[in-house]
This record gives sequence, structure tokens and C-alpha cells, in this order.
Amino acid sequence: MKKLLAMLGMAALTAWINTASANEAALTVQGVARETLPGAGMSAAYLSLHNSAAAPRQLLRVELPGRVGASADLHTTVTDGGVIRMRPLAQLTIPADGNLAMAPGGIHLMLHGVQLRAGEALSLRLVFADGEALDVSVPVRRAGARPDKAEHHQHG
Repeated sequence: MKKLLAMLGMAALTAWINTASANEAALTVQGVARETLPGAGMSAAYLSLHNSAAAPRQLLRVELPGRVGASADLHTTVTDGGVIRMRPLAQLTIPADGNLAMAPGGIHLMLHGVQLRAGEALSLRLVFADGEALDVSVPVRRAGARPDKAEHHQHG
């Protein structure tokens, strides 16, 4: 009986690993972060995500592993009474077989407590509603550089 339970447990673990690998393989990430301006403790990052899976993915948060006291918030930019304001987002949906593109003046990652320099790489951990976490690294570009000069990352 113990052997049967162990085999069933191993089969369930293998199925979970294969599902996680399939989900990661279905997500392509491109991104770039902006260097921190002198005297500032904030910056921004922009990701472009393509989900080739048959189901949408819910991005709940982005973490900055290894950066104590630093955080990343999902934000969007809205115009309210002629004033441009940033608003936090609880989550982002990457549609099934679709894209989600972050850009200046729109959806972006607000980075707090960071000192980023052009030429560095920034590690990000994308945490999804199903409990999966995906680690990516994006280049840091000088503050005036266009975010569309992003590096491409295929995961899986």
C-alpha cells in the first residue's frame, strides 16, 4: 500500500512539474528597466508578455529577488480631469494566445527602493494567480532610452 501511495504521489508531482513547464513554455517575455535618476529611489520597467497557451494567465505581482527593501508595483497611467496620474493595479491578465504590452504612459512596473545603472541586469520574479513564479532578467537602459529596445526571453 505504501508503495502504491508513493507511486501515486510521484505521478502527481510529475504531472504538476509537466504542467508548470508547459505554462512557462507558453509565456514569452521581453523587457527593459530604466536606470534610476540621480537622487531618486524609484524607476520603471516595461514588459511585453506573449501567452501562447489556450488559457489566460493572471499576473498578481512582480518581486525583486535579492533586493532587500525594494519592491515592484503594477501600475497604469490615467488622465483624470486633465491631470496624468498613476494608479495601482491588483493584477494583469495576459489573454489566451495573446499579448500584454507595458509602455510609458500606460501599464508599467513602478520600482521602489532601487538604484539601477545602465548596463546592469534586473532580476524579476513574476508571480501568477495559480501559484507559479517565473524568474526573468531584463536589461537596464539609460533613462532616456526607448523601452522598445528590449531583450527577448523565451521560458520553458
